[in-house]
Amino acid sequence: MTPIRPLLLLAAASVLLAQGCATSKHDVAKAEAGQVSVCTKCYDQIRKARSTGGPRGGLATNRTITTHMCEDCKDEMTIYEKDGVLKVRCATCAPEGVDCDRCVPKTAAK
Repeated sequence: MTPIRPLLLLAAASVLLAQGCATSKHDVAKAEAGQVSVCTKCYDQIRKARSTGGPRGGLATNRTITTHMCEDCKDEMTIYEKDGVLKVRCATCAPEGVDCDRCVPKTAAK
């Protein structure tokens, strides 16, 4: 192998890698500071829970409000109340559990 051949191979690999990284087909919305992007199916479930069975008045409790098997995430999403705050946990969208107020839907690809 001549000394120039490894250099050419490295240059070609760099170009291919840069091209692959530049073409992103991810369906991700830009979340503002403090907001979390969740898939549209999870967001619909959050909206439904907030409109019908949101946090109760009175004593702050910890309870599960609903669980949902998301078709987009292929995982279970749980909406729950913790210390009087409505929260959501989804292994894909919000693995650490976040306040439902902070969730925004991902936009559809155009």
